[in-house]
Amino acid sequence: MPEPMIIAGACGYGLWPTNSLEGARGCLEAPVAGIEIDVHLTADGHVVAHHDYRIAAAASRLNGAFLETPGPLLRDATLAELRAYDLGRLKPDSRELRRYPHKQGLDGVVMPTLPELLDLLAQAPGPKRWIFVEIKTDPADYAESADPRALTDAVLRDLDRAGWADRTKIIAFDWSILRDLKARRPEILTAHLTVPDAMKPQVRLNADGASPWTDGCDPKDFGGSEAAAIAAHGGREWSPHISDVTPERVADAKAHGLAVGVWGVSKPEDFAVMTAMGADVLTVSGPAWSA
Repeated sequence: MPEPMIIAGACGYGLWPTNSLEGARGCLEAPVAGIEIDVHLTADGHVVAHHDYRIAAAASRLNGAFLETPGPLLRDATLAELRAYDLGRLKPDSRELRRYPHKQGLDGVVMPTLPELLDLLAQAPGPKRWIFVEIKTDPADYAESADPRALTDAVLRDLDRAGWADRTKIIAFDWSILRDLKARRPEILTAHLTVPDAMKPQVRLNADGASPWTDGCDPKDFGGSEAAAIAAHGGREWSPHISDVTPERVADAKAHGLAVGVWGVSKPEDFAVMTAMGADVLTVSGPAWSA
């Protein structure tokens, strides 16, 4: 089977501070094809890399002390305000630290902007690397996330200024983002992220029983097939969590003309299994796992 493309998820979140320049730098010293980041829009118009809509308490210190509760919404804070937080260490005895025991703790790690990460990619040795940009919005309630169009516009602005649109894939759980992007910039690659089966009971459904994340192409209307729904939505790639990947579902995706990009890969033995199933992309917790 062809070897899948290896992408370091959230800048190697299992080994380095999540969504950080320090993590990206470490990843790019390894032979990965690129990095993946989660992005938000600040109150003063900067695209920044961070997983949660708020400053995450488990990995954030202010004036040297870990937060007891999540920090401010990114959409309501300026870049300078967000950079007051040190994001380089996990809180001692936290669930996250137990989950990622090999993760390095660093001091002085601040939230990076998309242009800073793109500049780092431009300096990396070897062929031009990829960046997978997950646009973080919540179609069930946009109260905490940035306006989808404003965030997408800002991402495109930064990509175009850096000349990186040809090595970018936009990924999203909010499929309305992908529909809008395809209409405006069809040359940019996209992937449809899907909510893991284990988390689907937590999704607040629309009145008609459809998921708000699927933008009118709910799998329930396609015989339960996420691949059929994504194809009907105009998608190119099914991007599931590794826990949802089965030979039957991969075959269904391929039958609908979709690539398969698996995320959440964190064990060395998973590489052979996912490759044998026909995965095209593996988003991994750190380059060490791809050895």
